[in-house]
Amino acid sequence: MNSGNKHVEPLAPGHSPWRRFLKLLVEVDSSRFALSRLKAGLMLLAILALFAGLGYALPALFSRYF
Repeated sequence: MNSGNKHVEPLAPGHSPWRRFLKLLVEVDSSRFALSRLKAGLMLLAILALFAGLGYALPALFSRYF
């Protein structure tokens, strides 16, 4: 029985999160499609915002308890 038309292939062992992040950087710079470049750029901005939030929130949280 086939549950759907989409087939999801597992990631190869060499495709670490670091490699996927580097692929995003390259895609922002060299993708031929504007939508793909925009999507990759927004994902990178979201990652930067997450790190900025953690960089602010974690020290603020620790300063309350220590």
